[in-house]
Amino acid sequence: MPHIVVIIQCSTPSDKCLLMSKLSAAVRRFTLTWLWLSLLCFCGPARAEYSPGGLDFSLQVGHNETRWEYAGQILTSKSSFIGIQLRETLAPRLRGSLQAGYLDLSQPGNPLPAARVTTGYYGGVDLTLLLLDATRLTMELTGGYRYQETQGHDSGTDVELVWHDTYAQLELVMPLSERLDLRTLGGTSRTSGEQRARGDTDQLLTFDEQRQSYYAAGLAYWLDETGYLSVSWLGGAYDGFQFGFHRGF
Repeated sequence: MPHIVVIIQCSTPSDKCLLMSKLSAAVRRFTLTWLWLSLLCFCGPARAEYSPGGLDFSLQVGHNETRWEYAGQILTSKSSFIGIQLRETLAPRLRGSLQAGYLDLSQPGNPLPAARVTTGYYGGVDLTLLLLDATRLTMELTGGYRYQETQGHDSGTDVELVWHDTYAQLELVMPLSERLDLRTLGGTSRTSGEQRARGDTDQLLTFDEQRQSYYAAGLAYWLDETGYLSVSWLGGAYDGFQFGFHRGF
């Protein structure tokens, strides 16, 4: 499994928080500005239809951080994943997808040692509506659901975390050259889950997501007419990076 490490070095924890806050605000401003410019500057013949019988395969690797609230206590949750996604054209303007993969979850501040490092899986479905497909701009609206489950063990205690995500997002794609596209999106999500402990410690806690809006900006490089590589930076509810390989059939 590939690993990508990003190191931000600061003299104090407050300096790191300030730097990350400024970086997040800068990317948010850039993303929102680009969304508006894309809408204002697009031109060319427009249509709104997927290719009939289209099937896409994606291999995705990513890492993100979010903040969950446990009965008033905020914990940083760091997750890394590798998974696949299959997308199929269901109607001229509608696509559906299935997602599944391996998930690694870390919560260094969790009071329960067995819950600090857990591993498991995720699976999900979504639907994408093609709103616009023009020469210089593509616009898609996606809504979906994702199920995640991880397990851990420490000192006679077994722990299981189960959480559910629902989300909706708007994505804009603008070609920069023959092979390079700029991709931006903004969305909102809802997370709720449970942490269950059994053994020496019996416990049931519920949690939800502290922040619910997110955004992303990235690039896609086309290898040929049906395959491309993508990289994106995420902010808001999810801070992190995502890489992907995509192939259409």
